[in-house]
Amino acid sequence: MATERYHPFFAVDLATACSYYDSIASTLGNRFRANVRSAIRDVVNRPDSFGRIGGDFRGALVDRFPYVVVFASDDGVPSIYGLRHAASDQADWFDRTMP
Repeated sequence: MATERYHPFFAVDLATACSYYDSIASTLGNRFRANVRSAIRDVVNRPDSFGRIGGDFRGALVDRFPYVVVFASDDGVPSIYGLRHAASDQADWFDRTMP
């Protein structure tokens, strides 16, 4: 049984951010990846503990990086919609729908 679902563009969001941090230093990129994995693990383990950021969407901050994992919880199963920079325009954070 799957513990979470991912929007197809989540991989693009993650690759873009990882590429940026890898261009600075591979150790920084690796640390970013590890912190994103940790944030997603927290989302899977306790999705209802994160605050609502718009409608049914919730946000989990990535430790030590200015990124937010945007997700919704459907019957306790998190649907992860995106990885967004915290300072980006939030207007498009909630436009994605799960295919």
